[in-house]
Order: sequence, then C-alpha cells, then structure tokens
Amino acid sequence: MRKKESDLPERIKHSSIPGEIIVAYEPLVIETTGGDMDTSESITGTLLLKKMADKYLNGTTIDVYATKNEKPKAYIDGQEVSVSFSHTDHAIVAAISRTLNVGVDMESVNRKVHERLSKRMLAPNEGNGLYHENPLIQIWTFKEAALKMIGTGLRKPMNHVSVSNEDENLFNAEFDDGKKAKICSFQHQEHWISICYEKLP
Repeated sequence: MRKKESDLPERIKHSSIPGEIIVAYEPLVIETTGGDMDTSESITGTLLLKKMADKYLNGTTIDVYATKNEKPKAYIDGQEVSVSFSHTDHAIVAAISRTLNVGVDMESVNRKVHERLSKRMLAPNEGNGLYHENPLIQIWTFKEAALKMIGTGLRKPMNHVSVSNEDENLFNAEFDDGKKAKICSFQHQEHWISICYEKLP
C-alpha cells in the first residue's frame, strides 16, 4: 500500500533503534537532470532531514551542511546534532540524534554482492561466523554505516571495522583504532537498514 504524501516521511519504529535516534524513510526517485548524483543525493538527504525535524521534533528547524565525501554537519538552535542519510535507486533513509553520533546505510535486499567482496570486507580478527549467518549485502550495510558514523565513508576500507553479533538485530562494531560502537540492523520495505551509533563526546 502506497503512503499518502502527508504520511511521509515515515518514521521507522523498530525495537532495536535506541529512543535517542529518529529514523525516517521515504520512497524516492532521484532526478539528475542538470546535475550529478552526489549533488542530487545531498539535496534530497537535506530535504528529508528538514522534513523529519519539522514533523518529529515539534516543528524545529534544522540547518544541514552537506559536503561531498564528508559527513553532513547539522545544527538545531545552534547546537550540533548528528545526522546521516543513505539512498538506493528507490528510497532514502535518514537518522537524527542529539545525544548519539550516528551513521546509516541502506541497500536493497535484492542487490547482489559478489562473494569475492567478503574477503575485502573481512577484518583480521573478525572470523567467518558473521558471513555464514548474515547476507553479504546486510554486512555491507553494517560496515558502511560504521564508516559513515566516523566520517570517512568508503575512503577507509571496510576491513578496518570488525563486527560481531549481539542478538538478531544488534551488533557490536570495533574500529582498528580501538573505538567501539553498536549497530542495529533490520529489514524495512525490501531494504536492509543499518544504523551505527556511539555516545557523542
């Protein structure tokens, strides 16, 4: 069933998402006429965050500054908040938190990832269990969400993040510098969505 425009963005309620994080999703077709994909994604990501702040933070105004290859910076009433967004060909998801540093990634459950990629994603101390128990595309979202949280994105190789299961939807992430974070991951509207988070300093 299609959602009415007035119902969008749809706030995702899932038991694994901490209460301090607002996550919202909406279907999307990105138009790149007269521009490039990065610019279009930056604009649509910023627009979704503004709609989320208006709808789910009592009409609050959020100022978002998105730069190519950098984690977006965002401010509510002059106070920095953590934001992240991710696109597929058909949808966009975004996360906002005042108290947690967040990174979000989303991929279609049907997207194929070549088996060879698992060798490039596997961290030295990770073990193969994770790769036998979870779809490779879901593991991709774990790693990319974690790298987006720390602000490097895929400029840092995925094997610099080690992930282990905590329960069905909750995972632990450890970076090669010893920093630790949590990841919640679940399916929504034929997508895998993973959100990596840690306490803000």
